[in-house]
Amino acid sequence: MSAGAPQMMMPPQPLTAGMPDPATIAKQKDAYMKMLDEQVKQGTQVLEAQVKHQKEYLLGQADQQKKQFIMQIDMEVKQQEMALDQQRMEQLMALQQQAAQQKAALEQQAMQLTMEYQQKKAEEEMQKQQYEMEKKQQEMQSKMQEEMAKFQGAGTLFTGISVNK
Repeated sequence: MSAGAPQMMMPPQPLTAGMPDPATIAKQKDAYMKMLDEQVKQGTQVLEAQVKHQKEYLLGQADQQKKQFIMQIDMEVKQQEMALDQQRMEQLMALQQQAAQQKAALEQQAMQLTMEYQQKKAEEEMQKQQYEMEKKQQEMQSKMQEEMAKFQGAGTLFTGISVNK
């Protein structure tokens, strides 16, 4: 190839060689769009399932905590009920003990008053009997004095007759 010789012209190299044409680009774009839409759909489903699972877990945890809290409150209420029952039993025992002491004191007082009454009644009977005896004795003494007075009066008659003559 000499410098003077005319060179042969070559057709220009195609610039679009190896590049996809607009129809292929549109096809690829549509395919990628569908793929992206499918990925978004699947991602949304996964996200929704994940959130649903987390919410269920939270609700389960909350239910468990509620049950534990209710159980704790129930236990505290049972303990307070037991304490109240214990307190009631102690107060009931104290009340019964006081009542028993008061009954015993009342029984003692009634027995003492009954004994005093019986003693006074016996004393009263003795005084009555003594009064009756003294009354009879007085009546007998009065009768004897009357009889003696009659006899003395009659004795003076008898004595006066026999002594004077």
